[in-house]
Amino acid sequence: MPSDPRVLVIDDDMDCATSLTAVLRQLGCRAACGYGASMAVRIAQLFRPDLVFLDLELPGTNGCEVLAEIRRVSDPASRTIYVCLTGSATEHAERLCSEAGFSHFVRKPLMPEQLAALLDEARALPAAPRVLRPGKSARTAPA
Repeated sequence: MPSDPRVLVIDDDMDCATSLTAVLRQLGCRAACGYGASMAVRIAQLFRPDLVFLDLELPGTNGCEVLAEIRRVSDPASRTIYVCLTGSATEHAERLCSEAGFSHFVRKPLMPEQLAALLDEARALPAAPRVLRPGKSARTAPA
C-alpha cells in the first residue's frame, strides 16, 4: 500500500469532519469527508477508503447502521479499517460498535498518538488486489 492511505471522515458536525480531514491531508493522506449517513455510503463506494472515521450518533441513524450499509455495498475483499469516533463514552456504545464490526472505538477528542497509531495501521495494510480490465494483462493493469 502506498504511504498515503485513503481516509474517509463521516461526522454530522461539519467543523469536526472538515478539521480532521484537513489534518489528515497535512499528514499526507488522501482524505475525504461527508456529513451524514447517505453521504457516507456513496462516498465510501466511490472513494474506496483504507480507513474510515465514522461518528456513532448521526441524525436519523447511527454509525452501526451506516457501517452495515457501507459493508453491504462495498467490495467484499475490502481491507478497510473502521473507527467509531464518538463523544459517547458508555460501555453500552462500545459494545454495540464492537458487535457491529468496528475495528476500533475511539472517544472524542481524537488524540495525536491515537491518530498516528491508526494511520500506521492503515499504512501497514496489504495492497488491495488489482482489478483487471478486459483485454489487459496483469502487467498493464492499473493500480
